[in-house]
Amino acid sequence: MLRTTDDFYDWDQLIDEQRAHASTSIFVDEQIYALEVERIFNRSWLFLGHATEIPNPGDFVTRRMGDDQVILIRGDDGKPRAFLNQCPHRGSLISKLDNGNCQHFVCSYHGWTFNNAGQLKTTSYDDFYQGKLDFSANGLRAVAQLDSHGELIFATWDADAVSLSDYLGDMKWYLDIYFNRTPGGMEVLAPPQRWIVNTNWKLGALNFGTDNQHLHPTHMGPTALGILGAPINEVVNALGSSYQISLDGGHGCVNTTLPHDDLPYTGLPKELIPLYEQTLSPEQATILRRNVVTVGNVFPYLAWIQVALDTERKGEAIAAGTLRLWQPIGPHQIELTCWYLAEKEAPEAHKQAVLAEGLRTFGMSGMFEEDDLDIWSSIVTAGKGSIASTSTMNFETALNFEPVDDFPGPGRAYFPMLPECEQFNLLKHWKQVMSRR
Repeated sequence: MLRTTDDFYDWDQLIDEQRAHASTSIFVDEQIYALEVERIFNRSWLFLGHATEIPNPGDFVTRRMGDDQVILIRGDDGKPRAFLNQCPHRGSLISKLDNGNCQHFVCSYHGWTFNNAGQLKTTSYDDFYQGKLDFSANGLRAVAQLDSHGELIFATWDADAVSLSDYLGDMKWYLDIYFNRTPGGMEVLAPPQRWIVNTNWKLGALNFGTDNQHLHPTHMGPTALGILGAPINEVVNALGSSYQISLDGGHGCVNTTLPHDDLPYTGLPKELIPLYEQTLSPEQATILRRNVVTVGNVFPYLAWIQVALDTERKGEAIAAGTLRLWQPIGPHQIELTCWYLAEKEAPEAHKQAVLAEGLRTFGMSGMFEEDDLDIWSSIVTAGKGSIASTSTMNFETALNFEPVDDFPGPGRAYFPMLPECEQFNLLKHWKQVMSRR
């Protein structure tokens, strides 16, 4: 263990900014994970769900925030709320379902009953308290803050956290390109897929925020099949002519864009182009128009990918968009949750094609997904060894590039997109947050 004399980790050794090295132990150490729960997950704004998952009063889904289970529900007043999924009487789970609709939650242990605003309505034995029980103090425990950007719903346990708008900062500009690009916004096309992966959450965050060198070595099989929505030579050109973006707060993204307008809005419904150009700024619309692949990660563990695909090789590319969480359930496992989204105004055939392409490529058994998960799992498997855990990971290409000033969007842009600049910036932010007591 790398510790200082006051029994805390030496964060400067774990993340060596001078050498651009990171200790393997940060991906496998159980005590570091316990500190992550305290200093990151319990203090950050965490994604809970999309508003279209709970369209009606009483609709709810159960999710995680850090290592706690929560209920996200739309109240009778139309407002979304989130509560700790725990009965205040004896601590039982209030809901054991993934989703549903109800006006009241009834604890299956002793029958305490709560409305969908979290208020205690009855204990089933109210007379036994002889009027002394404070019903207002025994409702479901609400999150400290809940807010939305567009229809992306976030919450935090920290009452003193900055506003969601400040937390997201300039990342909102990029989120809007992919999730708020039409007047109606996006909709979730099906319940999210969820599966367990034996890896550490930071590996997914680094990969999507953003590891651009792994495309050919890791995904040689799928790319060789010619299923990308643009010719492979065009994709290679885009890799060499695109930027990676690092933003305050540990957020980052890459927009792999063609240097020309020969394939405008690849894979997107042509009838929606006027809506994109009406809703987005000219700079945002140019990125979307030339986009082939985009990936990004909102610190700590919300990511997205939109890639133009043609898995059936019919000459009809589909820009399949997904949201995903690298939800930790310990230092060595995540629950990978994946949503598939399309514009509300899109034709139904396009929505179904987006869902099909998303499942084929980045679903539970998707052809790209399996490539990534095999690598990420192997890193944790190797890194748990007593010798391997003392090794370091190399991000040294990050040392050789400085931000450029010719990118039209906000943030620190690095050119080209292939060096490890944004990945290491994410780790430097992780160190900054973890070193706060």
